[in-house]
Parts: sequence; C-alpha cells; structure tokens
Amino acid sequence: MTTTTEQRGGKLRRWGVTALVLAVLLAILFFSMGSAKVSVETDLVAFRPLLVTVEEQGRTRAREPYIIAAPVFGQLLRTDRVEGDSIEAGDELARIAIAPENRRTQAALEAALAAAQARLSVAQASLGEATSLRTRAAQEAQRREQLFAQRVIGQEERDVFQQASEAALSREKAAQASLLAATAEVESARSQLLGISAIEPGSVQTILAPVKGTIQQVFEKSERIVAAGTPLFQLSDGDRLELMIDLLTQEAVKVSPGDTILITRWGGTQTLYGRVNYVEPQAFTKYSALGVEEQRVNVIGELTQDNPGLGAQYRIEAAIIIDEFPDALTVPISALFRRGDSWQVFVVEQERVRLQPVQIGARSSEYAQVLEGLSDGDQVVIFPSDQIEEGLAVQVLE
Repeated sequence: MTTTTEQRGGKLRRWGVTALVLAVLLAILFFSMGSAKVSVETDLVAFRPLLVTVEEQGRTRAREPYIIAAPVFGQLLRTDRVEGDSIEAGDELARIAIAPENRRTQAALEAALAAAQARLSVAQASLGEATSLRTRAAQEAQRREQLFAQRVIGQEERDVFQQASEAALSREKAAQASLLAATAEVESARSQLLGISAIEPGSVQTILAPVKGTIQQVFEKSERIVAAGTPLFQLSDGDRLELMIDLLTQEAVKVSPGDTILITRWGGTQTLYGRVNYVEPQAFTKYSALGVEEQRVNVIGELTQDNPGLGAQYRIEAAIIIDEFPDALTVPISALFRRGDSWQVFVVEQERVRLQPVQIGARSSEYAQVLEGLSDGDQVVIFPSDQIEEGLAVQVLE
C-alpha cells in the first residue's frame, strides 16, 4: 500500500516538472513571437516643390511644309537629292526635259497660272477676314479686361476672351503665310510662261527650292514621265517643328495655351522645354492597345529652345505642367491606399504603425499634396504589404 502511494506521488512530481517545463517553453515562444518585428520601408512627409502634369507620348511634325510639284509635263531627270539634305532658297532640286507638245504645255501652264491667281485671291480674302476677326477679338478681350478690373466679370470669362484673341492672332498669321505661299505660286507659274513659245523639244526646265530648309521626302526618285502638278518634294520651312501630343479629352480640358511642356526620351539625356500653342477644337476616336475606344484631341506646341537635332515625325515623351506648387506639404504616392471612401497611410511612431486617414489635393506621379491628416516630418510606410496592421511592431529598413 505504501509503495503504491509513493509511486503515485513520484508520477505526480514528474508530471508537475514536465508541465512546468512546457509552460516555460510556451512562454518563451510566446514572447519571442510577440517581439518579432516586420521590416518596412518608410519616407517622410515634407514640404517639396510639386508639379502637376499631364503625361503622354507625342511626336514632332514639320510646320507649314512645302510641297514642290512638277510645273510642266515632261521627262523628269534623275535627281541626286535625298531625304535629309539641307537646302538654301534657290538651290536646284530637279530638272524636267520639256515634252514636244509645246502648245499643250503652254495651255497647261496658263491654266496653272490662272489657278494660282485664284488661290491668291482666296488667300487675300482669308487674310482680310482673319484680320477683321483678330481686331474684333482684341477689342472684346480689352473690354473684358476692363470689366474684370472693375470686378464686373470673373477671371474665367476674361481668360476665355484672351484665349480667343490669341487664337485669332494665330489664324491671322496663318492667313498671312498662306498669302505669301499663294503669291509665290503665282510668281512661279508666271515664270514658267516666260519664253514658253521658244521652248524646243528637249529643253530642260529647272526646279528651284523656294525656301531654306530640309528635304523631308522625295516622292519621285527615278527618271520618268510626269504630268504637271505631280508632287516631287516635300520641304520644311526653315526646319521649324511643332510638337503634337494627343491626350484624352478629359485630360486635354486641363491644358491651356502657354503651359510649359517638358520633353524627355527623345534620344538625348537633357530635358527639352516647350510651350503649348493651342488645343485643336475637334477630337477624334482612337482605340487603345486593349481595344478600348477613346476620345482624344491633339495638343499643339513648339520648342522654346534651340532644336538639338529633332526631325519631323520623331517620337517624344511629353509632360504638360497644368499646375505648380513651389512649396507644398507632400506625401509619397506609394504610401497611399484606399480603405473605404478615404485615403489612408500607416504612420510609424515609436517602432509601431498607426493607421491614419489623410485628405489629399493635387497629385503628381510621385507625390500628393496633403490637405489634412499629416504633419511635416511624419514617417510613413511606403509600399505597405498585407502584413501591416494597426499597432504592429516594425523595423525600419535603412
């Protein structure tokens, strides 16, 4: 009987020791797990310059290119001109051996002269109309400026009339350029008739460059018979380029003439600067790579610095600055996430995270303006994972 009681007592002591050891091990495991920290990357909420941009791909194009056509019917002789050649006004572009039909050639040239004179009349009328519209638009803009100074109208209405005045001025300049081109066509057509009656079969007509620029395209490279009016060359006018950026219409409405354009990924290392001239008044339909139908519109601009070597139809990456804050309280975009109907961030305080709602304003590709919820110097978690939650102990990575 005594032996049995002692055996039972020994077993109880062994079970007690075992239970105590297990409890100690569980406590160690619990505290070791509780003290484990999740590594996170952080950034600071700080005052920074903030540029709000609309970014899209674009391309360059020649401004007001010249199309040089054959002035007479004849045999086009092979030319040694190629795309990219720089030319001066008056340089020889090509030569045409006059066909034997002398009277027929003369009639064609006279008809070409009449057509050029008709285009000159149209250009003169267009210039008169554009000048009248520009004068009226300038007067309206001046009136609105006075009304704005008297606080009768708002700034938006004043800006609309100022933009209309600038657009009217651009149309007048375009009409002036069209008039110059039409005048040159008349002179060219008239010059073709000089001594036409004395043209003998086999005579050669020389085609000269009307402006200084670059040959952008050679339409006819081989020797062949061409009719009068056949396009032969496309020339740039003084190597002037336009920037053409097609934006979604909901983005284009934020763009205004005069906005700065930052041009990158054009082939060089530096950022080029440009300026928005105007937004085309009519949009067009375009399908994305995923087949989504989009309404887009072209924004036309120009370089505000020397051309470093861009040619027509070159691809560019353009960022149009639509708003600028020289010193705004900002938070990294990578720290923001949506929870419910509000933006949230995780703020690190004393090696633990705290969920913080935040109200943001303007945004760029890297930072967002902080309106409420954060202060200068706050440390926030960037790229937060699903493991991050309220009160979690964290270790900040260097």
